[in-house]
Amino acid sequence: MAYFKSNGIGIGGISCAVPANEVTVDSFIPVFGEETPAKFSAGTGIKAMYKALPEQTASDLAYAAAENLLTHFSVDRSKIGLMVFVTQSPDYRRPSTACVLQHRLGLSTDCAAIEIALGCSGFIYGLQTAMSMMESSDAEYGLLLLGETASKLVDPLDKSIVMMYGDAGAAILLERCAEAKSTTLLRSDGSRYRAIVLPAGGFRDMYPPRDRFVCADGIERSLYDIYMDGTSVFSFTITDVPQTLQEYLMHTGTTPEDYDAVLLHQANQFMLKQIARKLKLPKEKTPLSLDRYGNTGGISIPLTLCDAYGKAESKRLHTLMCGFGIGLSWGVTNAVIDTDKVLPIIQTDEWYREGKITPEMLK
Repeated sequence: MAYFKSNGIGIGGISCAVPANEVTVDSFIPVFGEETPAKFSAGTGIKAMYKALPEQTASDLAYAAAENLLTHFSVDRSKIGLMVFVTQSPDYRRPSTACVLQHRLGLSTDCAAIEIALGCSGFIYGLQTAMSMMESSDAEYGLLLLGETASKLVDPLDKSIVMMYGDAGAAILLERCAEAKSTTLLRSDGSRYRAIVLPAGGFRDMYPPRDRFVCADGIERSLYDIYMDGTSVFSFTITDVPQTLQEYLMHTGTTPEDYDAVLLHQANQFMLKQIARKLKLPKEKTPLSLDRYGNTGGISIPLTLCDAYGKAESKRLHTLMCGFGIGLSWGVTNAVIDTDKVLPIIQTDEWYREGKITPEMLK
């Protein structure tokens, strides 16, 4: 099993940002009628989400979260030696958006900047990657950024997911902390990569026809739209995920009672209830944010933290965190987080105007 250990690296701050554009599930009534949105909310628990403005990208949301974080905690940016950006919604095919963010945030050229293309498991994978790199370096601080604008990749008439995806960004400050310890379990199963897929636009098939066709679930799409096999994803979520959590608890010699909060990827309320039931997790230990923010992919775990504890009284939280989804990939980790390091969620309508490349810029 792929267990990873991290020692001496702790979480020094968490900030999240969403677009200043709230969209309610009820707003889809003119498109789908009253019955479909009502059934969707009842089944998923989602009532609203925030969707990026036309010019807004995942990096804009991550940037807003990072600026809020670094400014609030008065971090010396010259001491940030590492920045990891997790996204499947990059600004460009090339170069890496991580390098653009390094520049925008005013980080030193001595700061390593890398990008990870993962979705719903991205926070767990990104956190372990950043901690491992920082642990083997002399950097005083590290920065884990996440951003996603999956709503831009969904067919507007796809009733199965157009009301599901919310957009968001997150920033996590990592710092040296002698007593900090974490254990992470990471898994992947590429044999199920078609369970959630957007076929067009990559180098396998850059410009396929835009013809629409009826998929196995009876919904019409093109190859340029996200497709999700709901049955396969549901089976994975209620089978592989709780099994992995149980194996993790056995490996670490812990029980749900040892944690103050269990943060699960905010995929679907019914799925989360099934996981909680199998692990006998009390409701008060499994906070939800998807009812107001939708499924925000890899950002959903830090977003839920900021939503639940961004205005809470100061206390130390022993957390268990699990992300799972597209890939398929999933992971579990633990961390101690001080609630006074968790900031309330902010909204932004800003976007990076210099980042929109025009022909004049290239002449």
